[in-house]
Amino acid sequence: MRQWVLSVPKRLRWYLEREPQAVSAVLHILLRVIEAHLRRSSDASAQARFGAVSLIHRFGASLNRHVHYHCCVIDGVFEPDEEADDVPQSVRFRPAAELTPQALAAIAEQVRVRVLRWFARSGLIEPADRAGCSPGG
Repeated sequence: MRQWVLSVPKRLRWYLEREPQAVSAVLHILLRVIEAHLRRSSDASAQARFGAVSLIHRFGASLNRHVHYHCCVIDGVFEPDEEADDVPQSVRFRPAAELTPQALAAIAEQVRVRVLRWFARSGLIEPADRAGCSPGG
């Protein structure tokens, strides 16, 4: 089990406080990227799925408004077991490979790009502003 935490740049947090569809979209982007990584790193098929519990926090440690995400994710995927007498409920757990700093950086960058693309497509930020939102800023 691994906890993933996502916080967006301050200038995008305003939209997360006021746009419910933005909150959902960012969470779905994060979970899709994590699931794709787990599937690749466990050498599983496209049918493999992960398990996760997600929490959306709406405040920071000092009780300030700060929408961010906490996701507890099983470190691997569940894949249908084709050799179990064709019983569809039978699954096999495929653990993911160790998470390297390079893999973590690639995941973070992919989430960043996709979130900014979603904000631009939704008209919440200008397409040219996508490059201006750097990690942590």
